Order: sequence, then structure tokens, then C-alpha cells
Amino acid sequence: MNRNSSKTINLALQGGGSHGAFTWGVLSRLLEDSRLDFNGISGVSSGAMNTCAMLTGLLHGGRDGAKQSLTAFWQAVSAKYSEIFEMNSGNLWEKVVGMDYNPSLDTYLTLTQAFSPYQLNPFDLNPLRDILEEQIDFEILQRDCPIHLYIGATQVRTGKMRLFTNKEITTDVLLASACLPSLHHAIEIDGEPYWDGGYSGNPPLFPLIFESEHPDILVVLLQPLLREAIPKTAEEIRNRSHELMFTNTFLREMRAIALSKQEIKLDWIRSGNLEKRMDRLRIHMIEDQSFETIKSKTRYSVTSNLIDDLYERGYDSAKKWLTKNFRHINKQSSVDLVKMFT
Repeated sequence: MNRNSSKTINLALQGGGSHGAFTWGVLSRLLEDSRLDFNGISGVSSGAMNTCAMLTGLLHGGRDGAKQSLTAFWQAVSAKYSEIFEMNSGNLWEKVVGMDYNPSLDTYLTLTQAFSPYQLNPFDLNPLRDILEEQIDFEILQRDCPIHLYIGATQVRTGKMRLFTNKEITTDVLLASACLPSLHHAIEIDGEPYWDGGYSGNPPLFPLIFESEHPDILVVLLQPLLREAIPKTAEEIRNRSHELMFTNTFLREMRAIALSKQEIKLDWIRSGNLEKRMDRLRIHMIEDQSFETIKSKTRYSVTSNLIDDLYERGYDSAKKWLTKNFRHINKQSSVDLVKMFT
């Protein structure tokens, strides 16, 4: 990474299954801007995988290598899962409901509502493991990565988040960070079972606040902060409940930050280190309003049409954000935290 870049930021990357292809697009555009440098990155699930794919390429081939590595990762995911849930291009369902509907996948997801992965997948087969081992260079991330990494996973027994840093990151850590208990066996690390990091922080912000010397955090969102439509069908209610489960921790963390900064403004003398750090903190966000209209269950689908569309949306969103907000980095937050979270 070019250490002469003029502005340094931290990244906080939400997880969200295949919707992480949006983050792929965002990161690709950010990598093209030589004015930007990264100090720390936190992420869970697809946010964690995007992080490790990008940094693998970055350490091997610079910014162009990072973009190529992200592309290779998502192409591998799409190819593998399309092979597993292969769809006959001439079947009736495609003609009726469109290219991105996969009846095999839909059937499997329906079964997970009645059966656990220990019943449906007793041998704990996980094709994502092979993809990660092929695409991610864990040795170089552990040994040579100058960017501080914070990958979150949730301890099943306690509900606490565990943050894995550079030297701890392995295939199992990434699988743990993305382990949805309805789809996969819990991932054991050092005898402790873990589920998806989104349950305890999606994404975790506190390590970037307290560990980084740079106060700017750019959050890439994969779930809408506001849904106007009221869920009424059983599927809509189930999907919205799932979303809230994965955003509540983030919303609470953002509310605490907003209230803390609001209170600090009223204090003329900011003597404590915590007060000074919170006062300096600057938050930025990239989101796409289209996530309000995209069906929640598409986060399980990795058809090339879907992930290519999400990539383009992410790339375009980052391009617009840089044009509008680059000047705010190192100066002020580009979002109104009090208005958004209190």
C-alpha cells in the first residue's frame, strides 16, 4: 500500500452473504484512488472475506493485484455454488420468475427451516472452505500485512464477540465469521464453537475507534438503515426479523457514538483520553438505497447476473461518495450521526 497517500481511513465492512459483492465494487473503486490509504479494517462474514481477498492481492501485486484478487474470489464463489445448485437454463421456472431464481436453492433453504445442518449435512461439507484455501494467502496476511485486521465471530456459548487479528487469521476464522447456524455446523477454534460475527457486531467499530491512530472510519453498509414498507407476509416478517437481528448491535453502537459525541460538545474541557478520541472520531458511510427493494433472500444467491449487478452498484456508489465526500476526510464526519441514530 502506498504510504504517501494523502488521506488515511479505516474501513468497517458489513457482512451480508452474496450482497458482499456490493462491497467488492466499493473496494475496487477505492483502490483506484491513489489519494486514499487504509490503516485498519474490521469485518464479518462477506466483509471479512472481501478484506482478506483484497489484501492477498494487494500484498502480491499492489492495487491492481487487489482488484484482480477480489474479482477472482467472487468468480470462484459464483462458479462453485452455481455448480452445486445447477439450474437448467430452459426450465419453466426460469421463464416464469427470472434468471436469478434458483428452485434448488429455494428448496434447500425451505428445508433448513425444519432440519438443522447437522441433519441435512452430517459430514459438514462446506465448498467455501476450498474456495478460501485456493484464493486467500493466509501466510502472507499473518506475516507481512501492514494493515490492522479485525475479523469478528460470535462465541456460541457466551454470545460475546471475539476479534481475530492478523496473526490469528485462518480459513477457520473466516468460516466462523460467516457461519450461519441454520446452514453450517458451528466452527470450532481452540475448542470454542463460533457462529456468524454479525450476531455480535455487523461490523464491529470499537477496535477501529480504540486501536487506530487515524480517526476516520468508512462504513460500507449492506442492509438498509430504513425500510418504509411494513412486512406483512410470513416470508417478509421472517426476512425483516433476520435483518434486525444482524443490525441491532451496529445500531446500538452507532447510537452510543452519536450520544457520546453530542455530550462531549457540551463539555468545554475535554481532559480524558476517551473524550478526546471520541471527539476526533469521524464517521462516513456508503450505502445503496436499492437494498430496500432487493429481496433479502437473494443474499444466498450467487448467480453471475446478481453479483455483477451488485458489483456495479457498489462501484458506482463509491465513485459518487468520493466525489461528494473526499474533502470531508480528516476534517469532519460526512453523515449526521445524531439525526441518523438517535
